[in-house]
Amino acid sequence: MKVETAKIHPDQLNKVEPQKEVDVSLVTNDMPIRMIGMAVLFSTVGVLGTWSYFAPIASSASAPGFVTVKSHSKTVQHLDGGIVKELIAKDGDIVKEGDLLLVLDGTDIKAQSEILHGQQITLAAQVARLSAERDRLGTVVYPKEVQNLDDARVIEARQGENQIFNARKNAHDGEVSVLNQRIGQLNSRIQGLQGQKTSKQHLNTSYTEEAKDLKELLAEGFADKQRLRDMERSMTATTGEIASLSSEIASSEMQIGETRLQIMQIQKQFQEEVANRFGEVQAQLYDVNQRLAATTDKVNRIQIKSPADGRVMGMSIYTVGGVITPGRPILDIVPQGEELVIEARVSPMDIDRVHPGLVAEVRFSSFKQALAPKTVGTLIGLSADKITDERTGQPYYSAKIELSPESYVKLGNLELLPGMPADILINTGERTVFEYLMKPLTDAWAHAMIDD
Repeated sequence: MKVETAKIHPDQLNKVEPQKEVDVSLVTNDMPIRMIGMAVLFSTVGVLGTWSYFAPIASSASAPGFVTVKSHSKTVQHLDGGIVKELIAKDGDIVKEGDLLLVLDGTDIKAQSEILHGQQITLAAQVARLSAERDRLGTVVYPKEVQNLDDARVIEARQGENQIFNARKNAHDGEVSVLNQRIGQLNSRIQGLQGQKTSKQHLNTSYTEEAKDLKELLAEGFADKQRLRDMERSMTATTGEIASLSSEIASSEMQIGETRLQIMQIQKQFQEEVANRFGEVQAQLYDVNQRLAATTDKVNRIQIKSPADGRVMGMSIYTVGGVITPGRPILDIVPQGEELVIEARVSPMDIDRVHPGLVAEVRFSSFKQALAPKTVGTLIGLSADKITDERTGQPYYSAKIELSPESYVKLGNLELLPGMPADILINTGERTVFEYLMKPLTDAWAHAMIDD
């Protein structure tokens, strides 16, 4: 850089007024400096712009997650809920299928079951008694519900129904027996009348023959006419008696028919009454059986058992007397020895860049930073629709990540357990710096162009 110094002629010095200070300054020409600076600036911008336009950088989607089994854990729930009476299992316990986990208080449901069982015994005994009456059996045949003679309720029900059966049978049979006796009496009377009628018929035949002989003697003059008339009157009287006896016999036979009709009506009325009552009691028994089956199922569910072999995880109840809400998860049974995967929660903002097959970097925050190696896995599954967390209300997409064999080698003695938290970075591809910088501007421009 050149600096030019101004030269002053000696004559000009003489012209300087006294008491006045002459300022003499150096004059600098900075145009070259500016030109160099501008060149450096534009060169830097050009280089950076070119680099940002062409240089790729990795793009990732961050997602929280946790370790889970590939085949899914078994969530234990209770349909009806209740109060915890006994806690047997706790988090981390290894259990077998069918092992008892906890017991609920079943006082109320057991009382309901006993009431319904008593009603079942009573109604089953009634149905058996009505069946015997319908089929006109001599004794009541009881079903299996009324066979346990060690139960006082069964004994009482059977005794009661036997008494009713015998009383009704005796009353019915007695009424029919009276009518049958009447029929017997009428039959005896008919037999007596029939005998009298036969005797009168024989007598009338004798009178007829005797009158015939008298008529012949009267014609020869050997008989009295008055005697013939007496004989004819006897014949007429006998004929009348025969007719009267025939009428009485017909009347008795009619009474027998009426009595038999009464017996049929009594039996029909009895059977109709039995049939109607049988239908009512059978319907009641069916209803009680259905309710008892449901109640028995509830009693059986008081004991909550493990649905599979595995480890108890995620206990939501810790105290005896705690309340279990119907349908809410109580605990999870995580199968032992099954392959583990990482379940990540991908934000809906990143879902457009996430798909199966992408590589993901997984770090486990449960391990100390010095011991926690960087592991790599592959995204093997993605939920078809978003899921909403019931607790936080935050939407997410569920993604499954399978660790590579090399990652298990890196973990060494570090054991992965279901439920461990994990931080996941899903490699979604590459973009240039220019695209990163322009993305907010293009998005803002796109929104600005929307016509409200």
